[in-house]
Amino acid sequence: MPPATALSPAQLVRAARHRLESLLADGGRDTPFATDILTIAKAVQLACAQNSSVALAQILLDQRSAYPSRHACDVAIVVELVLARLGYPRAERLPVLAAALTMNLGMQALQTTLATQTTPLSAEQREAMQQHPQSSRDALRLLGVADTLWLDCVLQHHEVPDGSGYPQQLQGDAIRFEARLLGLADRYCALLTQSAWRHAQHADAALKQSLAGDVDAKLARLFTETVGVYPPGSTVSLVNGETGVVRAPGEHADAPRVAVLSGSEVIERDTRQAEFRVVAIVDTPIAALNAEAIWGRDALGSDN
Repeated sequence: MPPATALSPAQLVRAARHRLESLLADGGRDTPFATDILTIAKAVQLACAQNSSVALAQILLDQRSAYPSRHACDVAIVVELVLARLGYPRAERLPVLAAALTMNLGMQALQTTLATQTTPLSAEQREAMQQHPQSSRDALRLLGVADTLWLDCVLQHHEVPDGSGYPQQLQGDAIRFEARLLGLADRYCALLTQSAWRHAQHADAALKQSLAGDVDAKLARLFTETVGVYPPGSTVSLVNGETGVVRAPGEHADAPRVAVLSGSEVIERDTRQAEFRVVAIVDTPIAALNAEAIWGRDALGSDN
């Protein structure tokens, strides 16, 4: 990766995705696998620390890189922001980010295939899907990863408190909180992404679907407060007929700070006010979106 200090938050996210893609595709390496993954995790942390809204917006604004590495980095961004909001020290967040970056290590080829596959999963594919937390954890051990939190999060990220998850059908407190967060972020980010067999959902619908089922109320509230009902990068229509881009979360999860482009001018709307309330997320992004006009140099390198 280029020197992190020379990159904008948007560029840091893109560099992390590309570095992870290269790392997962390359069987030979000069440095320990865990060291390389933690370097990528630190780049994600730096992007979020410099401008969390720009980092989060990349999930929606930049979907052009390969799905496996892009999705893993997107999940790491969400996990980083939630854990930071909870007050986890930076060093204690790193193993969970590393788990996000490697949770699908055991199904890299399958994940790439499914991104373009239009037919239902075969029996063999379904079995591989069910076993990928175990195979990913085992692959990490073979690569020298010994961090218990990292390994547990990978193994448990598809477990559900009611016991309906996989691969071990764990219940309740037997599942680490960090693993439950990882699984929630995994579902949310997947729903935001277009694939051959599924249209990308609007962020508000993706949030609602992600939180459906057996999700702890405190975790659901924390997650919603972190990403927002309308996350940064969303194109939204306002009650006054204007269309704008969510610049940052607001004080309330459903009332973000929205940038409205008027010629060359950017006007920020306070959507807590009745006349600027968000009506809906819209499918068509604002034409010729200039991310730098909305976020400044922190968005340098955004896909727009």
